[in-house]
Amino acid sequence: MGTTAIIMMVLFMVIIWGGLVYATIALRREPDEKVGLFGTSPYATDSVLIEQESERPATA
Repeated sequence: MGTTAIIMMVLFMVIIWGGLVYATIALRREPDEKVGLFGTSPYATDSVLIEQESERPATA
């Protein structure tokens, strides 16, 4: 491999692995249950969502 290929390989490895590390740290800091569209809505609790899922008619 040439020098340019090695530099590009290292650069993209840093970008990909760095993104994975950043995403992992961000998720540990702000859990998925506390952010997003529903956030801490009282209608987005596990029990309410399970109840709504069980009431939905089954599709074939």
